[in-house]
Amino acid sequence: MKKKTKQVVLIALSALAGLATSCNNGNCPGNSNAIPLAEFYQDGSSVIINNLTVYGIGAPGDSLILDEASASSVYMPLHISTGNCCYVLDYNTEGLEADTIKLEYDAIPYFESHECGAMFNFRITGIEYTLNAIDSIAITRTLINNDDVASIKIYMQ
Repeated sequence: MKKKTKQVVLIALSALAGLATSCNNGNCPGNSNAIPLAEFYQDGSSVIINNLTVYGIGAPGDSLILDEASASSVYMPLHISTGNCCYVLDYNTEGLEADTIKLEYDAIPYFESHECGAMFNFRITGIEYTLNAIDSIAITRTLINNDDVASIKIYMQ
């Protein structure tokens, strides 16, 4: 009976080890999330915005992304089922109203591989924004995948 118990334990441990190695994502991209990266510019050069608060409306978790921080860029996560997300950029400066950015997009399911599984890419189809401190916004890459590159340029006044 003890020999049978040892065999069951060995089989269970072997199965767990097999599961652990089958979930290995060593061949998967380091960043498996497709999240747009927005960079800030002023007068043609990258700029740091001080005391910036960024939060989402209709974004995953409607979460606070930055809280009174200095940033030259910000990730803007997209929700796979809504087709649009809004973000508020609050400059925490008296007399300067916050800006709102609305991204419209299509979620595109993408099967990476058996090891990595499925993920979503996004195609930006439209953008609307206010002009309180923002001068203009350029979408430099409409297809958002897991590449860690800026796809949105926010030009400040």
